[in-house]
Amino acid sequence: MVVAIGAILVAVAVPSLQDTISRNARDSIQLDLLTSLALARSQAVTLSVTASVCHSANQTSCSNSAGSDWSDGWLVFSDYDGDGVVDSADGDELLQVHPSANDIVAIELLNSSNNTITNEFVQFNNDGFLNNSTGGAYFKICDIDNIAANSRAIWVSNTGSEIKIRVDTAEKIKICSKQVGNEQDQRQQQPV
Repeated sequence: MVVAIGAILVAVAVPSLQDTISRNARDSIQLDLLTSLALARSQAVTLSVTASVCHSANQTSCSNSAGSDWSDGWLVFSDYDGDGVVDSADGDELLQVHPSANDIVAIELLNSSNNTITNEFVQFNNDGFLNNSTGGAYFKICDIDNIAANSRAIWVSNTGSEIKIRVDTAEKIKICSKQVGNEQDQRQQQPV
């Protein structure tokens, strides 16, 4: 009898624990990305230079390809010539490297029209304004369950000052381009 009750309690607790672990991992990566964006903006204003955040599959250079999944990792760097490429010959300095989070989340960078941003980098000018997107930009973040209600977004306005996390309670963020852990592109653009 005691074993049966124990088995029932374990059967109920394990899925809840897995959900908690998944949610905490997603939230941790989301905060890492938010911190990276804040660092880039702060460095742009403090050093009076352009600063960029780009996705990077190898953690040494920007991938610079549209539609790529930012869960491969990203770089924060001072971008003296504003080309969105880490280039030490131009004086660019790598400020932060974030490793891959492919098995935890899928992250996609979009503009306010829900289209991918050309060259897939976020850039702040020396006034802290967003340089390369009209109408702002947002990161769509989906965790491994791929349920719209569990998706999140980080919004960056043109002024750069409104970097916020948005929880999708109205299910306006539908699905990320890629399933977590699946390299096949499954783009389904939905309005935000």
